[in-house]
Amino acid sequence: MKFIFLFLFLLAFRVAFGLSAPFFSPDELQTYLIGLKYYTTGAWPYFGPDLIVTETGFQSQIPGALEGLLIGLPFHLLPLPEAPFLLVNLLSLAGLAFFSFYAAKRLPEIPFWFIFAWLALLPWNLHESANTINPSYLLFGSCLFFVGFLESIPRLSSGWLSPPASFALMGFGLFWDMQFHFSWILLPPFVLAALACQWIGLKPKKNFSLHIVVKLFLGFLSGSAIPLAFLLPTLFRYGLSQGASGLRLSVGFNAENFMSFFTILARFFSLPSFELLRFIGLNSLERIQFLKDGWVLLPGLFLIAVGLLQPLVLVLAGWFKDPRHPEAQAIQRWTLLAFLMVWVSFWFTSKPPAAHIYYILLPLAALYSFYIGSRAASHRAWRIFALVCLAANLWFEAGYTVLKLKSQSLYLDRPLVVKSIQQKDYRILGERRPNSLY
Repeated sequence: MKFIFLFLFLLAFRVAFGLSAPFFSPDELQTYLIGLKYYTTGAWPYFGPDLIVTETGFQSQIPGALEGLLIGLPFHLLPLPEAPFLLVNLLSLAGLAFFSFYAAKRLPEIPFWFIFAWLALLPWNLHESANTINPSYLLFGSCLFFVGFLESIPRLSSGWLSPPASFALMGFGLFWDMQFHFSWILLPPFVLAALACQWIGLKPKKNFSLHIVVKLFLGFLSGSAIPLAFLLPTLFRYGLSQGASGLRLSVGFNAENFMSFFTILARFFSLPSFELLRFIGLNSLERIQFLKDGWVLLPGLFLIAVGLLQPLVLVLAGWFKDPRHPEAQAIQRWTLLAFLMVWVSFWFTSKPPAAHIYYILLPLAALYSFYIGSRAASHRAWRIFALVCLAANLWFEAGYTVLKLKSQSLYLDRPLVVKSIQQKDYRILGERRPNSLY
């Protein structure tokens, strides 16, 4: 019963927060229009998110119907502008609840409710998974993917899932995320690593055979089946070339990104931290004005200080062993390898190393942060400090929600959206971008 109340509270809060996000901005509006077009025309949404590279002018769309369906189908049940916001937050919270349950099993000294609330209210999760913009749908797939990945590593597995079930979760998460953001290319190396670890772990016992390979493959395929069902119609009709369109982001070598090691390191470990500055303004003047206008000066200054220190603590603490959790060192190594993979991947892309591009890896970084935090969980002072952080974050984000609902949200012109839904004409709200595939 406590879980139900917590879930409903977090759902209501996150829906309100998501509704406070920019709605009539180009990317948000265009994403919403994809789902609204499906609802108003009934045409199958063969393509989802717009893929636009401002550095080169390249434009395409990511293949797959999931985005159009997840935004458009809720209108059939609730023909109101807020309907897609309810579904995206149900999905995000369901993924976080599943991942929090798994993290609490690994770290019983940290209560499940605390992990769940902490993750659900984390600034990156609020700003990237509560709105109907395409990255918001990544969290659900990523939470499932990384539980599957961690359980597929013999030395890390808690025994909660069998290897085939673990590969099924990875298959589902991979092909789910593939239809929302091109950062999905960061996930296949984990699948290959899991397969290699299965082989290394079973080879000494001479148990790794073709039979095991088939079971793992069938598990992966069974998990992939549902999201693949929404991708295959596009590939059958338009060909595989559309699926590889994002590869045009590649370049020979980007020296500037190569030199961004410490920038990427700081941003990577800011994902599970209270990073606020990037979300409240583009410069110091805008941020100061927000802190004044939102009545959140006290919690804001506190969380900004904590958020600046957290990445440093996470980086430094990772060098020390945790005797209570022998598997912690392996978690630390996999997290470090994930960061290095992100850094290397930016060597060969024209995109700057913006943190939202590797937001898909947040569950792994978050688990790493909980392992670090678990070392102090037995100290009463640290437990009180953690609760103060959680309360301050709730206060701050509530103030953010109230302020932004008035200045940038759907409610700047909700009647226009209502009219578009009622008359079943998405063009009343806006036209899709020129040269869009859907």
